[in-house]
Amino acid sequence: MIDAVFSGHHDHSAMVREGPPPAAVHWALRAVDPNGRILAVEPLAGGISHANHAIRIETGDGIFDVVLRRWVRACPQEDDTGFSAEQEAATYGLLAGSAVRAPRLVASDTGAAECDVPSLLLTREPGEAPGRPTDMTGFLAQLAAALPAIHSIDPDLAARVVPPFRPYYEAGALSVPGWARTPSAWARAIDIAATPPPATRPTFIHRDYHPGNTLWADGRLTAVVDWTTASIGPPAVDVAHMRANLVMAFGIEAADGFLAAYRAVAPEYAHDPHWDLRSTVDFLPELSPEPKPELDRLDEFVARAAAAF
Repeated sequence: MIDAVFSGHHDHSAMVREGPPPAAVHWALRAVDPNGRILAVEPLAGGISHANHAIRIETGDGIFDVVLRRWVRACPQEDDTGFSAEQEAATYGLLAGSAVRAPRLVASDTGAAECDVPSLLLTREPGEAPGRPTDMTGFLAQLAAALPAIHSIDPDLAARVVPPFRPYYEAGALSVPGWARTPSAWARAIDIAATPPPATRPTFIHRDYHPGNTLWADGRLTAVVDWTTASIGPPAVDVAHMRANLVMAFGIEAADGFLAAYRAVAPEYAHDPHWDLRSTVDFLPELSPEPKPELDRLDEFVARAAAAF
């Protein structure tokens, strides 16, 4: 998501900004090679509930780059038993050996036996979070092309590992934002979000699929990251969540371009505006209370989806 349009009560904690304690770094070293040598420890951008640090380790077999991912603070889903280091570690077990481009789990300390907080050690994949792409069509096509592999993870196996999809916020906790230019559309969107969703076959989903959770190198998508809230649910959740984020970042044209690209790789997919509305209103408690251009675009998106519904 776009940090600039989210309210300040989820500012990074000091633990996100600070480096990991020596015990956590030494645990990472032992997991890779007890006889190795730490060359560098550097913070990685992003993260609200996690502190992510890149660690470069020299071993007798070469240089290894890993990411130490520490669960450093509470989050909006803190009372959700599915939101845990154990859950994320189990999700990486699902991804191992699959066609999904994602980091692989090297080691886990979910009980904080070695580290200061529950921690995961992951392979560091090449690339960085994207800025504004120079080739928007190619960018959207690659974002769309990554989804079929995710949704093809064995759903029966996934259902034993990850929780069922549920919204971050129930409709009763939502209200029309003060900056809304079309408040009636937002009111209708909140009402629609409270209705039963369209029936669909559940699959494994990322649940928080947006550009900031992808890595890119030389214009190529190299990995999808942050699998904390992976779930079993409608594929439309990933599609709509990406669309709402694209609206805020780049505009409605990008969201529509992504949908067209996804239909090209998943021709059986039929998009229902219910999910655009459900995904967008789920942002409301976290959005900035101040008007912003990004929110004006989101307002237009909601008005159009409410009219289509």
